[in-house]
Amino acid sequence: MNVMKGATRTRIRAGLSVLACAGLWLGARQDPGEWRVLDAAMHHLGDGQKPEWTEAPAEPERSPLAIRFESEPNEREWLLEVAARDVDEDWALELNGKEFAQLKRVNDELRVALYPLPAGIIERGENTLRVRAKTAPDDDMTVGRVRLLERSLREFARLGRLEVRVRERASGQALPARVSVADAQGNLVDLYYAERPTTAVRPGIAYTSDGLAVLELPAGRVQVWASRGMEWSVDSREVEVVYGETREVALTLAREVDTRGWIAADTHVHTLTYSGHGDASVEERLVTLAGEGVELAVATDHNHQTDYAPLQRALALTAHFTSVVGNEVTTDNGHMNAFPLDPTQAIPPHEEADWKKLVQGIRAKGAKVVILNHPRWPEDGEDPLTKFGFDEKTGRNAAGQAFTFDCIELVNSDAPTSPPAVVLPVWYALLEAGQRFTGVGSSDSHTVGVIVGQGRTYVPSGSDDPMKIDVDAACAAFLAGRVSVSLGMFATIEIDGQTMGATLSVAGGEVEALVDVRHPSWVTPRRLELVVNGALAASVALDDTHSDATNRDGTSDGPNRKLRRVRIALPRADNWVVAVASGDRISAPYWAMKLPETLAITNPIFVRR
Repeated sequence: MNVMKGATRTRIRAGLSVLACAGLWLGARQDPGEWRVLDAAMHHLGDGQKPEWTEAPAEPERSPLAIRFESEPNEREWLLEVAARDVDEDWALELNGKEFAQLKRVNDELRVALYPLPAGIIERGENTLRVRAKTAPDDDMTVGRVRLLERSLREFARLGRLEVRVRERASGQALPARVSVADAQGNLVDLYYAERPTTAVRPGIAYTSDGLAVLELPAGRVQVWASRGMEWSVDSREVEVVYGETREVALTLAREVDTRGWIAADTHVHTLTYSGHGDASVEERLVTLAGEGVELAVATDHNHQTDYAPLQRALALTAHFTSVVGNEVTTDNGHMNAFPLDPTQAIPPHEEADWKKLVQGIRAKGAKVVILNHPRWPEDGEDPLTKFGFDEKTGRNAAGQAFTFDCIELVNSDAPTSPPAVVLPVWYALLEAGQRFTGVGSSDSHTVGVIVGQGRTYVPSGSDDPMKIDVDAACAAFLAGRVSVSLGMFATIEIDGQTMGATLSVAGGEVEALVDVRHPSWVTPRRLELVVNGALAASVALDDTHSDATNRDGTSDGPNRKLRRVRIALPRADNWVVAVASGDRISAPYWAMKLPETLAITNPIFVRR
């Protein structure tokens, strides 16, 4: 969610940036005496003082850092070990002028990483290892404690090989998917030599766009999962990885959630390439979108209009989703997603502080939909609503002006500090003030590991073919409030045959709402709440109890569906009704959540009596 920084078109390859957990490697050393120390010191690079970093001088030294050493040539792969702290930007590791890896990004904890050195990169005599800033030389970090091992990564880590194939259960066809690998304690396992043009790989995670993931990992017993977002089942196998051997793992997935007539949209998606932070290149982002079953993907890099379409065609991914050019218009007073936009035209005026003028400027560039993102982020009074003096009692800001965006992000699955429990009261206050903003869900994923499409919005569609989505019709559905917010579940609501976004008139002070909650077998819904005019009107259990309610198409309760007919009172002449279904949080590696519960939130039906 940070403001865009200078970005380079960088492909982070898991086969080079190889270590996620330093403890694994420190414990795995068989003979510490085999390591040769090239530089025992830690160095502070950057442009600011850091007296709190006790391992290195407070004053930074000049970049690039050069470490010289004598050696015989390496006729096969060797290993380099490097310690680092607080690496936020791109730093190249170069040996004799050749870049062989990027320094692994780490937080404010000192970590150790291993980097394979290709055969022939070390020369006879003097060699020079450089650590060079690629984008931001002012990125303060520490680096050093460099050691060399004349063994390959495969030998050192005792790697075995897994060939994981994911297929659709009914047809047997290969399926884009996410493959997750964890040890007996549930920790994601480091994966090596896994990079293919059709994969996106991080520790314990391998997305595949063609159903095949070839992985190398340390010997031992692991659990392997295949998943494809909330519409699909999950399959898993326990596998014994054997050093130097190959094991085949066959996993199958079945569609469990009936979403016919609806498509899954993620309106908040980033890349490192054009947002300048996170870790997902554009290529990797497209693979993850296919692997999570997102069907309408809106590219929203910070103050940049990214067009996925050319690369989507080049990677043969057009069959899996329709892409839309958007922009997260990033200002000092909040972030707004806007789409569709023209990638060849100038970006909207993101320096504008006045929201009314800002939205006018966005619309002038052609955007049909404008969404207020993570409205309660950041914390501590710095969120945009607090800055504008928003009053949850009146639904107005301090100046008394109405907001002019179209939608509000109720679910952002990567923003635990702006959770639905905090945002829903804002939305309810706006609706009570007569401001009909459509609620949406999204992922805000910047990385491969943060699940794109975990938060999503279901949009009515005349076609179930992901290649044939009518973007104009989808935009119209967002503006009309005919969409549904999803975080592991999908819900619709009907009153007198009318659904979300509709306005209807009824006789009497009570109506019956039909709520349809759909979910995969690995999500457990617990409760359904009906909210009328911002107040709880009814609460119904969604456990194993069966309901006799039927839908208009004759469908009823089933393993992946909960139908409930609920009578609710209408306390005044003009009312609005929202359904909220909630369930257990998912912590398993294949869909680990940052938010506290699974959810489905309908947009309101407006009822007059």
